[in-house]
Amino acid sequence: MALTFATWNIHSAVGTDGRFSLERVASVLRELDADVIALQEVGDFRGRTPCTEHATRLGEALGLAVAFAPTVERAGRRYGDALLARRRFVETKTVDLSVAPWEPRAALIARLEGAGPLAVACVHLGLLPGERRKQEERLRAGLPRGPLIVAGDFNHLTESPVRLGALRDAATLLGPPRITRPTCPSWLPLFRFDRVLVSEEVRPLAVRVHRSKAAARASDHLPVVASLEVP
Repeated sequence: MALTFATWNIHSAVGTDGRFSLERVASVLRELDADVIALQEVGDFRGRTPCTEHATRLGEALGLAVAFAPTVERAGRRYGDALLARRRFVETKTVDLSVAPWEPRAALIARLEGAGPLAVACVHLGLLPGERRKQEERLRAGLPRGPLIVAGDFNHLTESPVRLGALRDAATLLGPPRITRPTCPSWLPLFRFDRVLVSEEVRPLAVRVHRSKAAARASDHLPVVASLEVP
């Protein structure tokens, strides 16, 4: 089965121009035309945006199923990670990746209707190397076995590998990523924070960074899109 998988840190839908726009984010997601989308920094707990429940609104705008894992809830506002998909979610779970005293983090793991044993996961790791090492250990223990796609913002400043057991970096499997696939900052990409990792049952066919003008304005990250062959 061919599957198009995208990941994007949407920065609470506040663009590089300082303007909040879920409509702009939805427009870029339509450009990606992906079957499954992993989104990070969804929602707003700081009160900077005029609306709440960003994940639900994006799902409604795109006609996609939504799974949402809030990591921070404050004054009725929720913020965290989301998965959007053309298929219905039949199972979801959250793995707590929080390392005190830093920002709470989590991984959202789900299975899709009609996709057999395939599991997909959205993650957003911390900013510090020691924090990320603890999070990777905890995530390894919480991931299911079998065909698996794990994508998100891993916050690695260098090309150092994300250590999640036997999972492989899809971009690296297709060739040296180096400066060809940086995603952040969106106006002058220097760092490959955003990655797609796959288990041995999943074969990457292509990985690209979506560099449209709309994407560069909508967030401080650019989306990554992977074409995959899954069992």
